Amino acid sequence: MATWSYHAWHTRRTRATLRYLVAALALGVLGGCGRESGQVRYRVSGRITFAGEPVPYGEVLFTPDASKGNSGPQGIAIIENGRYDTAGSRAPGVAGGPTVVRVTALRDPSGKLLCEYLLELDLPRADSVQDIDIPASAVKPPAAGPEI
Repeated sequence: MATWSYHAWHTRRTRATLRYLVAALALGVLGGCGRESGQVRYRVSGRITFAGEPVPYGEVLFTPDASKGNSGPQGIAIIENGRYDTAGSRAPGVAGGPTVVRVTALRDPSGKLLCEYLLELDLPRADSVQDIDIPASAVKPPAAGPEI
């Protein structure tokens, strides 16, 4: 008559559970778990100036232009001392193709707005350098009335 052993039963159960965990992990890694499937991103960097002077702070948002049939991930980059780079940002890289670009230029890190500027670019589907010059005419004169 075979004797039942808690230790032997527990060891077999632990080994079986471990095998299932290893198999699940392998499937997740081989299946590309956590990866954006089909979403290729391209690095964009460059200089941003306002009326010929470097923009001190701000951010650049790249949105694929759906009205021109483009789709894909948005990209964002922080502007510091007139330079930006989508590499390593919270939304790294851009989709490429027709893109709406929104520049929010700030005077200083406290967030004092210098200007907002919207432009359309046809970005290459490759890493690229895109310098952006915001003309002085992009700033609208302040509206009449008390400052709030």
